[in-house]
Amino acid sequence: MLRKEYYTDSNDKFLCVHSQNETRYKALCDVNDAYLEVSFLLEAPIKDTYIMIPACCYNGNRFKAVHRKYAPMFLEDEFGLNIPTTMTEVPRLSPKGDSFMDVTTGDMAVPCVCVFNKELCQGFMIFFNQENKGLNNGITLEQGGDILKIKITAPAKRRLVYRWIDMYPSLYKIPEADAPLNISADDEIVIKHQIFSFKCNSIKELYSHFFEKRSLLYSGEDYAKLPFSAFFDMTEKQLNAEHFHEAGFYTLNAMDERNTSLFGQWQPGWCGGGINSLPMLCSGNKESIEGAISTIKFAARYQSDKGMFYAVVHNGKVINDSYRYHGEKYPMILIRKHADLTYFMFKHIFAMKNMGIEMPNEILKSAVKAADVIKEIWKKNVQLGQFINAETGEIIVGGSTSGGIAPAALCAAFEFTGEEHYIIAAREIAEYYYDNFILKGFSTGGPGEAMQAPDSESIAGLFESFMALYEKDGSKKWIEYAKDTAHQISSWVVAYDYKFPNGSRLDRMKVKSKGSVWANVQNKHAAPGICTHSAAALLKLYRVTGDKRYLDLMQEIAHFMPQMTSTAENPIIAQNGKALKPGEMCERVNLSDWEGNENVGDSIREANSWTQISLMLTWLEVPGIYVFPERGILCVSDHIKARLEDGKLIIKNPTQYDARVKVMIDTEQTVKENLGFYWQDRFKIIEVKKNEQKEVTIGGL
Repeated sequence: MLRKEYYTDSNDKFLCVHSQNETRYKALCDVNDAYLEVSFLLEAPIKDTYIMIPACCYNGNRFKAVHRKYAPMFLEDEFGLNIPTTMTEVPRLSPKGDSFMDVTTGDMAVPCVCVFNKELCQGFMIFFNQENKGLNNGITLEQGGDILKIKITAPAKRRLVYRWIDMYPSLYKIPEADAPLNISADDEIVIKHQIFSFKCNSIKELYSHFFEKRSLLYSGEDYAKLPFSAFFDMTEKQLNAEHFHEAGFYTLNAMDERNTSLFGQWQPGWCGGGINSLPMLCSGNKESIEGAISTIKFAARYQSDKGMFYAVVHNGKVINDSYRYHGEKYPMILIRKHADLTYFMFKHIFAMKNMGIEMPNEILKSAVKAADVIKEIWKKNVQLGQFINAETGEIIVGGSTSGGIAPAALCAAFEFTGEEHYIIAAREIAEYYYDNFILKGFSTGGPGEAMQAPDSESIAGLFESFMALYEKDGSKKWIEYAKDTAHQISSWVVAYDYKFPNGSRLDRMKVKSKGSVWANVQNKHAAPGICTHSAAALLKLYRVTGDKRYLDLMQEIAHFMPQMTSTAENPIIAQNGKALKPGEMCERVNLSDWEGNENVGDSIREANSWTQISLMLTWLEVPGIYVFPERGILCVSDHIKARLEDGKLIIKNPTQYDARVKVMIDTEQTVKENLGFYWQDRFKIIEVKKNEQKEVTIGGL
């Protein structure tokens, strides 16, 4: 598969030493605007080759691309059930013919290119370093006939740069975007290129290899800044003080002078409507519990006769999900929003049952009605589509994995009602998603404002669905599907601590990027957490498989998030000069220069509801410390230190906040028990004051 590799030596101004894993250039004189390159040629016919760059490029991004202003939406002549996968003009290769794409290491979650030649049954991976002399390396893919050239350059020199100009995501000629590399005599520039070539029979095998190599080749620094409980306490206080609308629900945005968005009060699912209330219900005080139940009652009121929830509510007015494109002509809603709320409505029901709280009848009826319409859409169309007419249940825009969480919602409906038809539909939908997306190496439709650009949100929902199906019917098939899906999810998670520009906001905050999660290939930033899920399904997968790498991935995602939380002691100052309030977070973890060079490691703007809610769910569902003594397993996700010693768990809290740490102990017997939809009673809470160390006997927990 690897036909040739070669390097350029910049007109003999460098001494070059080329080895298997790196190419080292030593400057023989001062060089201004140096450009160094290592290239590889692969046999890669377009129709028989799959190309992946983590969080940047899936199947070469060889999808239909349209020039459309943010937030992009499908036009009427693009509506239909079986449309081509459609996205905005991100860096991409052409689905046919010669083409190229130029990106930098800042555009990817892992500095890596993965290639699978289907005809030759051959896989190829190349991993490389982020930067040289403070400038990111560049990656170019060039398709010429049946040959793919992969170029690693120091520094990046892009012909077309991805930016949003006048809010149009597209590619532009911006020569000044890539700074010159000026070096002195005897300086060394190193381009690393660790290569793996292997027999490979499928895309899922490619991802399995990637998952293995990703966890072996990259790492990050340890730290402890803000315990989960301290975050929840300040967030609970903020939500009750500033997020409770007089109509009786927790809003997404704070109800203060900053709340100018039509989308900041109520959107079901996705950004957090009907999700933020679950941690408030399960972990909050009396006011929070009452507010959570009131929120789900509110959600039930904004549901069509057909059973679909409405997309947006602002001051009592219903707004659709077409943004500005179609006015009020189509009462459309993203199916992900409806499926999210259906799933979380059932999770509220199960939580109330476990807590001994009487369940309001309108919530029960609403949840069942919402599940019924999912099943009805599936039976009629043999897909769930992406955008749905909320009044009729008709699919307006088809395709995508937007409803990835829908099988989990139907599993919950099955558990609640005992009616078999729900889990039958859940199985069928999950099979459809696996065959049409996971096996093809991409997932789309999770965000409502990225059209069908590949994304991490829809695949995370589908992963949770596979685990729910396993817990409901016990078939090992779902575990195999979940493993394949988790491997793809790992491609969206930053695997190392990115070197932010000196003096940038995230550099000053000493943010360690490992564990941040990219949302999609259109909105080119990593973020705190998965939108809008915890990573607890990875704990479930570990408990079935015994593969510690799934625990490690959960820990990476969970542990990263508190770094991006503003606190009274360490406020995060936004670009407008105002501090985010305690408990608030911004979604931007900018490794890429998609918002301009000055915004790498910056672009901290307003607070984002979904990031805060993702961490709330993490506090609720992910054990701060997971211990499996018989296997010697200790997984610390919370911001504390812990170790096992002579049958004792020793916990140290090095932060400036008192902590309530949730500890979960598993044994060879308990690990056989499914966690289900509510497992918070499995946690034991250990209080550890700031700078305190506490010893706990494992047998006493």
